[in-house]
Amino acid sequence: MEHSHWQSLLKNGNDCFDNQQLDQAETFYLQAYDLLSAARGVNPLSSDLLMAWICTCHNLTSLYEVFGYLDLSLEYLMIPHDYLMKASEANYLNDDIKLTAFKGMSITLPAILSFTKNYANCDGCRLQLPSLQKIMGQETSSIH
Repeated sequence: MEHSHWQSLLKNGNDCFDNQQLDQAETFYLQAYDLLSAARGVNPLSSDLLMAWICTCHNLTSLYEVFGYLDLSLEYLMIPHDYLMKASEANYLNDDIKLTAFKGMSITLPAILSFTKNYANCDGCRLQLPSLQKIMGQETSSIH
């Protein structure tokens, strides 16, 4: 996959988001998400693709937060984090992939913690409670 295509989709989505053209931003972000998801599956070692995919998920999170769709917003925070958690714990993956997963979690975890702090009472937060409590426990154990 050519980098410039997903990059232009993200740029167009960001431009639309900045100009309050939110429906168009969603279209661009979802197209980028689909492209990056497919490319990440083909090339799981590419940290560039992984980080772009995480960024796209976070863009969708911000967009759905503006729309007031908090459950969907949280879902797009959890998708990459759950993927990275599974990758970091998988015994069959090599250390390079695991290291990339750990680096990615340094981006996903703060975003999830911030979201749950701001929207502690959202339905999605309550439904995700077991996963979120596990994440909170990880933050506590890494701090102490």
